[in-house]
Amino acid sequence: MKKAKILFNNIKALRNYHQHRIELNNPPSFIWLEPTNHCNLKCIMCPNGTDMVNVQKGRMEYELYKNIIDEIKDYASSITLAIGGESMMHSEFFDMIKYASSNGIKVLLNTNATLLNREKADLLLESGVSSVSFAFDGFNKEMYEKARVGSNFDKTLENILYFLELKKKKMLKLPYTVLSILMLEIGNYTEEEKCSFLKRFNNLIDEVRLREVSTWGNTFKDTDEFSFRKHNGFFAPCSRIWSTTCIMWNGDVVPCIYNANHEYVLGNIKDNGLLDIWNNQKIVQLRKSMLEGTYLDISPLCENCIVLGTPTMLGIPSGIRLTLTDAVTNIIGYNFEKFALYFANKLKRGKFSSVTLN
Repeated sequence: MKKAKILFNNIKALRNYHQHRIELNNPPSFIWLEPTNHCNLKCIMCPNGTDMVNVQKGRMEYELYKNIIDEIKDYASSITLAIGGESMMHSEFFDMIKYASSNGIKVLLNTNATLLNREKADLLLESGVSSVSFAFDGFNKEMYEKARVGSNFDKTLENILYFLELKKKKMLKLPYTVLSILMLEIGNYTEEEKCSFLKRFNNLIDEVRLREVSTWGNTFKDTDEFSFRKHNGFFAPCSRIWSTTCIMWNGDVVPCIYNANHEYVLGNIKDNGLLDIWNNQKIVQLRKSMLEGTYLDISPLCENCIVLGTPTMLGIPSGIRLTLTDAVTNIIGYNFEKFALYFANKLKRGKFSSVTLN
């Protein structure tokens, strides 16, 4: 019943988006939650890693986290436990996964895997996590360590492979596993190196995904440290604020994961319920500015955003594609994500923002 309701809410979100409604009758179904904004790496494509985050660093209190889950469990399909930091640095991280999972919410994890030792591999597999995306940006040591500063290519690769082999040994279908590689175009590699690297994941990982780089809105729009697609002037109102939201470690609710410095705070979950914040004056004003094309007056961060710069497909904008895919995944399983990505690349002749390599 909940799965059908979530799908229906996403259809309502799409309808509200096309009808230019700014006060919504659909709740957010996909929520990013930040356990911590502490990180152990200095990645060149991350504002945290490049010392551009000026807000206080901290960890979400577990009681606050539980209160959030208790509030959203009736309408949230999924939470991604990561925004601006490495979530495994939170001392109660595995309890967080278990609590959300036990309340019927899919938990998705993005991790750099540097802390995923053998003990934590066991804990993660037993936690009830639904999907794990390993951020591993390079086919060789030079590429990877140039991007993920402070990491060790061999050690992190060993962590990931051990986790995948343990999952296979335990004959577990979940979590769905993705090796996520950003198209940074730094360093060199040969086709032989690429094939040899990918071969190590044969029959172990569900998907190897090559992804377009995000500049975190305007944060890295002038960088020459890595390659990215510049905004070509195409504009579509950001549909993420019609279907998703983000809660930072201190309870601040922001419209987008790229608000690393809490640039546009909608409210705080300690003071108001999420559904109240979902239709308060600040987010209604932001939706209105999106429709009018004046959004940079309110949120300069949105300049050069990968979401705004990605065209609609079959009438479905980028942000709502995420939540609709997630809602359908609830019903028919995670392989739908892989199919959806394959279909998107067929429509875009291999020039979609992500592509599956296996």
